[in-house]
Amino acid sequence: MKKLFLFFIGMVSALNVVAQQRTDAMLFGDVKSAVTGEHIPFAVISVKGTKLQTVADNTGHFKLAHLPLGKQKVVASLMGYKEQELTVDMRQGKATEAYFKLEEDILDLSQVVVTGTRTKHFVKNVPIRTEVVTSQALDVKNAKNMFEALEGVPGIRVEQQCQFCNFSMVRMQGLGAEHTQVLVDGEPIYSGLAGVYGLQQMGTNDVDRLEVVKGAGSALYGSSAVAGAINIISKEPTYEPMVKADWQMGNWGYKNYSASASMRKNNMGLSIFAQRNESDAVDETQDGMTRKEVKNKDGVSDRVESKNTNVGVSLYLYNPFANNDKLVIRGKALDEQRMGGTLTNDKFQNPFTEGTENIRTNRLSADFAYTLPIGRNSELNASVAYVHHVRNATNDTFLGSYKETHDDNTPNVEDMRPYIAKENTFTPSLTFSSKWGSHALLIGAQGYFTKLRETGLYCITDKDSKYYGNAYSSLGKKHANEFGAFIQDEWNILPNLTAVPGLRVDVHKSGEAYESDKKVFDGTFPETKFNETSVNPRLALKYEVSPSFVVRANVGTGFRAPYGFSEDLHLCSGSPRVWKSSSLKAEKSMSYNLSADYYGSNFQLSANIFRTNLKNKIEFGEASDDVKKLGYTYQWENVSDAYVQGIELGAKLNPFKRFTVGLNWTFNQGKYDKVRGDWEGKQYAEDSKNVSRFPAMTGDWTLEYTPGSWTFSVTGSLQGRMYIDYLSEESANSKIKKTNTFTLWNCRVAKSINNAFTLYAGAKNIFSYIQDEKHTDDAAFMYAPVYGATWYAGVSVKI
Repeated sequence: MKKLFLFFIGMVSALNVVAQQRTDAMLFGDVKSAVTGEHIPFAVISVKGTKLQTVADNTGHFKLAHLPLGKQKVVASLMGYKEQELTVDMRQGKATEAYFKLEEDILDLSQVVVTGTRTKHFVKNVPIRTEVVTSQALDVKNAKNMFEALEGVPGIRVEQQCQFCNFSMVRMQGLGAEHTQVLVDGEPIYSGLAGVYGLQQMGTNDVDRLEVVKGAGSALYGSSAVAGAINIISKEPTYEPMVKADWQMGNWGYKNYSASASMRKNNMGLSIFAQRNESDAVDETQDGMTRKEVKNKDGVSDRVESKNTNVGVSLYLYNPFANNDKLVIRGKALDEQRMGGTLTNDKFQNPFTEGTENIRTNRLSADFAYTLPIGRNSELNASVAYVHHVRNATNDTFLGSYKETHDDNTPNVEDMRPYIAKENTFTPSLTFSSKWGSHALLIGAQGYFTKLRETGLYCITDKDSKYYGNAYSSLGKKHANEFGAFIQDEWNILPNLTAVPGLRVDVHKSGEAYESDKKVFDGTFPETKFNETSVNPRLALKYEVSPSFVVRANVGTGFRAPYGFSEDLHLCSGSPRVWKSSSLKAEKSMSYNLSADYYGSNFQLSANIFRTNLKNKIEFGEASDDVKKLGYTYQWENVSDAYVQGIELGAKLNPFKRFTVGLNWTFNQGKYDKVRGDWEGKQYAEDSKNVSRFPAMTGDWTLEYTPGSWTFSVTGSLQGRMYIDYLSEESANSKIKKTNTFTLWNCRVAKSINNAFTLYAGAKNIFSYIQDEKHTDDAAFMYAPVYGATWYAGVSVKI
């Protein structure tokens, strides 16, 4: 294998040498600030239409060899500055000079993004509309995990769905987590098991930016990208050695410690990071039908107690095998302990008592990425990622079932066992891109292979079963193998018109099987198998009406394979508690997006109209009578077709120096074609046709003022009316609630001292808004905060 790898590298390197034409046309120059006239270090200098680029040194000077002959467009770019393009006339054997003067980029349009097309573009020029959350924006929001990072992003809603364990979910344009592909550095390693608590577990200390692409993502990223993709981009090593540390504390036992270091020397870059987050359990609310009733303690946690640690290291090797190639090796580890439930007398700290949940998560990941430029116009990218994810969890499900069937007696403590899930995921990918005249061709292949093993204790509670009261241990075996191949062409039809047709073919195979240590019903647990081949085309258009006004359109299909549902894993279903019939159909989708962006000198206006039609929408519910006879409690089923649609409006402006304002507003609608099965013939039948947890209107705003070394910011969000199910233990009390509109407000102030120290403080939900109705017999009945304001203060040091 090693010899084969070296042979491959040698052949590709030889191809690179042959393809690289040596013209002896040299470019020299420097990069300065248009305001101060001082040199700017580490700007990226690239030749438009080729893969040639270099980086200015720490004095702001650069040189670039063997440019194509004739007139060439050369671009200088650096985050925080507007890109500048110069035309130079390159001649063989001669040197040419180019001097750049960059202006500040107050609207963050200098960001380079990759998610929309898997190729690099400035966010202003990308053919497929891409939204970026920068690391600076994460600081303003004091976002220490991915859940907080995604709050307030237009068209995205993050929510908690369990009052006891704080199971979290991300929704994009009304569609759930199973329709949104979360990527880490372009790889789909955010698995179903990670999707239960991962948003709150994944820290932001190593995050450079988040890229959000909405609608029709399956043509590039396969299953689960029906609503779009969220790509978490890691930081690269800095050109100058840097060490940064941050310490933060707040109310309710909140503490956050983080540290990172980064450097580049010669052809090697290294970065390391560590982050530790601690918070106490919070009890602020109780069951009630009004806010006044709800706003009292009941001895049950509203927020879990948690201790979470993230560590990682990244090694970057530049020119390891050939000229301008790059090898990246990353390793990350995560460890979290969360405990919730009955707080009285610290009962929640005993994992085997009623009314408690105790969950331990360990996650190890490693990935390798190799980039090789081939000649001036082509590039090969190969990557592979591996994740080992383990969850050890206890709740009172088995204890409650056992007591119910044994006259309130408890099981022998020596027989008690936690639910344990172990998941291994492997994701290789290979892409080749090449520019040919007005075309930029991309072809690639990607695999996704995962195995999951679950074990747990369960008890038969069906009184009609002759096995009533039998306790048993079960083993669940789940797997999915998915392979996709895709092709895409970025065709610059005219200087101001670009078309991006694409196509991806995926072959999906998955299955589930269960075993028990004793007989618990007459028969054997039926295995489920899914085989699905899906072809998903996409077409995107970008038309520049003027240099300041850009219109984009995007249409494509998508699919969602019936595997890896987060609700199964939230329920710790190592037993066949959740039925998925082999006849369950994959969801199919058709998505449409039409957007317009206007870029002024100190403002940006945007509008985006979207619609997604879903066929064979899959929903979670109680098992039918026939399914219960097979030993299952819940089931997934295709309920009906559905659609979501809306319009997103945005504005960002800089009315005067050092002051920026951002405003986003979205109007939404989502409907099922039919009444959902659980509500047929009931009072709320018509309401059930509305897509749950999809607000009719959302908004978010940011005001930031940075006079001198101070930063003052106010952020907020609005959530409009939406429908949410309340599934009571007493079925007669179940209903669909239409929530009220509310707003949440946050603030932050920071003071920088000599660009080395920063003191800061802030608060979230400063007016202590909480939801106006609560029922603990349905842990998922959450639609607003369930505890009041949180405040924090901290200091960061940068050397």
